[in-house]
Amino acid sequence: MLWPANSPDLNPIDHMWDELCRRVQQHHPPPANLGQLLQWLQQEWNGVPRAFICNLIHSMGQRCVECLAHNGGRTRF
Repeated sequence: MLWPANSPDLNPIDHMWDELCRRVQQHHPPPANLGQLLQWLQQEWNGVPRAFICNLIHSMGQRCVECLAHNGGRTRF
């Protein structure tokens, strides 16, 4: 795979950021200031279940296989 330019799904950190955003958005009311937002981000980052992270890591092989099968196009990830 020379360059998977059309395959952002290969980057598991994007899925981690999505999870982090979902977790922070569950706080109500919204953060009052930048300091509170940073505190929530750190709290939620530390609270992401290990199983979620392991799943992202273990899915990399299948992500690459699907990327190659779709010639760098969209995959189910």
